[in-house]
Amino acid sequence: MAILELEAVEKVFPGRGGPPTLAMDRLSLSVREGEFLSILGPSGCGKSTLLQIAAGLMEPSAGSVRVAGRTVSGPPPEAVYVFQQYGRSLLPWRSVRDNVAFAVEHRAGVSRAKARVLADAQLEAVGLTGFGDHFPWQLSGGMQQRVALARALAAEPRILLMDEPFSAVDALTRLDLHRLMLELWEKRGLTVVLVTHDVEEAVALSDRVALLTKRPSTIARVVETGLPRPRDPVEVRETPRFLELRHELLEALLTRGPKAGGHG
Repeated sequence: MAILELEAVEKVFPGRGGPPTLAMDRLSLSVREGEFLSILGPSGCGKSTLLQIAAGLMEPSAGSVRVAGRTVSGPPPEAVYVFQQYGRSLLPWRSVRDNVAFAVEHRAGVSRAKARVLADAQLEAVGLTGFGDHFPWQLSGGMQQRVALARALAAEPRILLMDEPFSAVDALTRLDLHRLMLELWEKRGLTVVLVTHDVEEAVALSDRVALLTKRPSTIARVVETGLPRPRDPVEVRETPRFLELRHELLEALLTRGPKAGGHG
C-alpha cells in the first residue's frame, strides 16, 4: 500500500530576466508504507526539490502529492523533514534535550516536563543518554545529526523525508549513522525516503532505489535491491548483489546519465 504518492508532478521556476526553467517533468512515484526508498540522480537534477515538494514545503507547478490518501497542500502531520545542514536546523541557544522537546512541547496535553521526559527517551534511542544538558555546538557533527534524528522521532512520524543527512560527516561516522538508521527504521516501522548522491549508501540502506534523469527530471527507473533484512550496512557491501547494483547504478550515473524508461 502506498503511503506517499507523487503523480505527474511538474516544477517550473520563473526565469530571472530569461525564460522559465522546467526542473521536473511529469514525475510520478509511489512509496510503499514501511519501506526504505532512496532517490539518486545526476548533480542538479532536482532531488532536493522533489523531497521538498513531497514534504509540502514547495508547491508543484502541476500534478499532485498525496500522503495517506490525502492531497498535500502544506506539510502533512505524518511526515517529518530532516535537513542536510543539521547544524543549522538545531537551535543553538537551547540544550540538546530542549531541542528534541521542541518537536512535542506545543502539542495539546503535553506539558514542558513531559516533553523533556519524552526527549530523554528519544536521546536514549539514538545513543545520546547523558548529553541532554549539552548544547549543539558542544557536540561533534555525528552527534548533532543524532540530535536531529531524535527530534524527528519525537514527533512520532510515519514518514521520514531525509535530504542527504549523512553527507557532512566523515566515512566512519557515516557508517555508524547508517547502522543506527537501520535499527530505528526496523524497530519503529517507519517509511523512509532518503535523497543521496552516494550510490553505496543508497544500495546499502534501501529496499528500492529511484533513479532520476537529468533536468528536467523524471523517474528513469526504480530498482528493487533484493538485499536481505535485517541488514548490516558494512557486511552487505561484500555481497555479490550489492556489488552488482553498485556497478549498475554508477554506470547509469557516470555515462550519459539515466534516461526515462521502465521500472525494475
